[in-house]
Amino acid sequence: MPLLSWHNRDEDLTRAARTPYRLLEPVASLSYGEVDSPNMLIEGDNLDALKALLPYYAGQVKCIFIDPPYNTRSAFEHYDDNLEHSQWLSMMYPRLELLRELLAEDGSIYVAIDYNEVHYLKILMDEIFGRKNFQREIIWRIGWLSGYKTMAKNYIRNHDTILYYSKNAEKTYFNKIYLEKKDFAERFSDTAYKALLSRLSALGISKNEASEFMEAAKVEGLPERYPLEDTWNSSIYDKLNSIAVVSFSGESVSKMLGVEELKGQKSEALIRRMLQSSTKPGDLVLDSFAGTGTTGAVAHKMNRRWIIIERGNHAITHVVPRLKLVIDGREQSGVTRSEDWQGGGGFRFYKLGVPVFDENGHIRAGIKFEHLAAHVWFAETGTARSTRAKKQAFLGEHGGTGYYLLFNGILGDERKTGGNVLTRRVLRSLPKFDGPKVIYGEACDLPREQLRELDIAFRQTPYDIKAR
Repeated sequence: MPLLSWHNRDEDLTRAARTPYRLLEPVASLSYGEVDSPNMLIEGDNLDALKALLPYYAGQVKCIFIDPPYNTRSAFEHYDDNLEHSQWLSMMYPRLELLRELLAEDGSIYVAIDYNEVHYLKILMDEIFGRKNFQREIIWRIGWLSGYKTMAKNYIRNHDTILYYSKNAEKTYFNKIYLEKKDFAERFSDTAYKALLSRLSALGISKNEASEFMEAAKVEGLPERYPLEDTWNSSIYDKLNSIAVVSFSGESVSKMLGVEELKGQKSEALIRRMLQSSTKPGDLVLDSFAGTGTTGAVAHKMNRRWIIIERGNHAITHVVPRLKLVIDGREQSGVTRSEDWQGGGGFRFYKLGVPVFDENGHIRAGIKFEHLAAHVWFAETGTARSTRAKKQAFLGEHGGTGYYLLFNGILGDERKTGGNVLTRRVLRSLPKFDGPKVIYGEACDLPREQLRELDIAFRQTPYDIKAR
């Protein structure tokens, strides 16, 4: 199989493994809705965030959708999209590696991209996911109202690409979906629809033509028209082409209409289509380039669990307000009507903490008991440890097993190793639990025979903590 070569490739092949493990620290003031919601909005670099998720979610994500920077050499307000080709590949390789580890055996990943890097991305994903697991190249039509550029001495660009891969082609979950007419009505909100009709009328287009224009634009904006070919009127297409190219001198329709655009933003209908095909209610969805939070919003309305990652203050200023509206049932655009979404649920907001382990593999000074306890609990049980949990050595029971952590003098012995070593005295002082036990500590003085007799699995910190 052919491999790509680029500057720093050898270093990039080990970048994911060398990325330090960081704890995910909940921020109660930015969280919203149900306290125990499994949905996560993470602010921070997505490479670090993906690494932090591994001990909790490796092999559990059913569907991944990402819309990474397109490397178009143009500066966006909220994104750094001005990466050289080698830098772009260096960014993508380790992140795709970690995304593959997080993907379930029957899971799917969709990556949206444009013509600048799509062919390089295909080879990169062939290498990481395996060529046999490539499922489809999906054409996402940009649509009349998203606008497309015309360039002198060149063809019009009217689509982007979505590369669709599976973790394991033989086990991939895929549900064939046949679109209904109501799906085509989700392109615009009622307010936007009326505003655009008004704008078309002001340009001298008749009411009937304006209505035809809008209906066609709805269809055009969706990822595909299959299987409703009979809903597409070729004469409307010809008319629109004539209006856009002749009457408006080749201007993008959105510019002509005065519609504000968010470059690269994907419609909720597009993401819904992928989640309909590759997930069921309750499945886990991940987007590590969250942007404006569209994937989280759609997954929430479709009753999927979700994790989205966005760097910088954009996560707070753009994503949080949007998701609050969804949870409150006050966000009426997108797929709200088709999913009959009324509101509910919630999400937990997280920031990345400092690396847990130093360069020698030791637990970093200053790491609090609560931080390590949250990591150990999440690593063992796959569930979040409540921020209101008691600060005690017994972390709790899950699935019939009791979990304990001996760290930072939790038993009241402030000596360097006091209380952190499992001895007979320490064991007698621990809260009782009738069942199998997992105990984390720096060392163990009990013989293996006694551990077996007491049904205790001892795990040494830091070496036995998952996914350092």
